[in-house]
Amino acid sequence: MVGLPARGKTYTARKIVRYLSWRGLQAKVFNVGTYRRKLSGANVPHTFFDPNNQQGREARKRAAKDAMDSMLQFFKQGGQIAVYDATNSTKKRRGWVKEVLEAKGIDVAFLESLCHDEDLIEANIRDHKINSPDYEHATTDQAIADFRSRIAHYHSVYETLEEEEGSWIKLVDGGKKLIVHEMHSYLETRIATFVMN
Repeated sequence: MVGLPARGKTYTARKIVRYLSWRGLQAKVFNVGTYRRKLSGANVPHTFFDPNNQQGREARKRAAKDAMDSMLQFFKQGGQIAVYDATNSTKKRRGWVKEVLEAKGIDVAFLESLCHDEDLIEANIRDHKINSPDYEHATTDQAIADFRSRIAHYHSVYETLEEEEGSWIKLVDGGKKLIVHEMHSYLETRIATFVMN
């Protein structure tokens, strides 16, 4: 998955895995945020996500690596499809993901969730994010303000997928538009069709 916070990545990842499981495939989501909460706790301020915060950056890298290690273990135990659910907001991070997986013979395709519809983003923040474990002890206003600051940190370094990054799907504004690039396998095209519908 690729995308800024509050763009529906986790929702989409879970739906894809549910669909693939229904089709009889062994599929699982690996959410980097869950690993981050295990390592650093749930109640971290938005400054933890500031790209200039070295301690936060290192903790986030550790969480990403732990999720990747768990995902590779899943494949070793017979897993067929894994969704690596994280912002993966820079070309460098996506390059790392691709390099690690392709070295193990695992095909990689990215799904970027883009959203320019402020009403959708606001609804996602209010309906889901403020109720996450990250904001268990915060008021609604505190949670919204902190989460908006978190988004701004990611936005400051965000790089959208480019053609040379291989196979990918861009889902725009919750499905109003779908862009597919270099989808070669049957499974990739099935996922693209599912996401489109």
